[in-house]
Amino acid sequence: MGTGQGTRTRPWRLVALGAIGWGLFTAVVLHIISSRDPVYDTLSSYTVTDRGEGMLAASVLSLAIGSLAVLGALHVAGVPLSRTTRILLTLWSLGLAAAAVFPASYPEAPDPVSGEIHLYACLVAFCSLPGAAISLLEPLRDRPERVALVRAIRLTAGAFALFATSFVFVRLSEAGVEPFRAVSDAFPIGVMQRVLLLADVVLLCTLLGIATRLESAFDGRRELGRVAVETGHAAGVQEHHVLVRGEAAVVRPLDQRGGHLAGVDRIEHDTLPAPEEA
Repeated sequence: MGTGQGTRTRPWRLVALGAIGWGLFTAVVLHIISSRDPVYDTLSSYTVTDRGEGMLAASVLSLAIGSLAVLGALHVAGVPLSRTTRILLTLWSLGLAAAAVFPASYPEAPDPVSGEIHLYACLVAFCSLPGAAISLLEPLRDRPERVALVRAIRLTAGAFALFATSFVFVRLSEAGVEPFRAVSDAFPIGVMQRVLLLADVVLLCTLLGIATRLESAFDGRRELGRVAVETGHAAGVQEHHVLVRGEAAVVRPLDQRGGHLAGVDRIEHDTLPAPEEA
């Protein structure tokens, strides 16, 4: 196999891993230096904090850039991407960017318009990434990479269900519905949101891994075909011959030394039709 396998996606993979890693690192540092409660406070509340102001936006924007790089890696690797997949991955990235640019509204820094944009941007983002992954299941049918993708989708779907349940309980508790006040404490929204974010990162890394493996597989097939064709030319096989790869070997072609051609089971002559008489 050629030594150049996997080189096309390498820049995209480096950007994706670097951006996603930096986003996670920034978020961890923010949690350490901020006085916010990571159990009950959502990530959006870190826009208003005593220390680390602006770090949340930087972290989310970095994750958005890394997500676009994942899309680029999938495209360059030759993964069959439908229009739906491309749109949903783009919406995930744009949703993250919009959520970073338009912070949530809190009593300490009220901004209802920005808060509404932030809310719906997060909703679009968290729904788009699993949808993009689901749209890849059909193109990856009968591929071993599909198993890992299904597992990552299930993880993300479960985390999203937990976060949605916690969000509803908190809203009902804030509305004064007494039974849900105790229930919301059992499903702390801060923890559930962070679990969802980590599940999304796992899904992104799974997509990046699929791009890497499929690029190597496609390059390997092209390399095998190139070697077979070059071997055929060296053995005197003409360009109008058809190299056939089959499971059951029939009469295999011989080269000038009487040996079989590597990777070729037989040669079929591609007979050209006789020219029509005027």
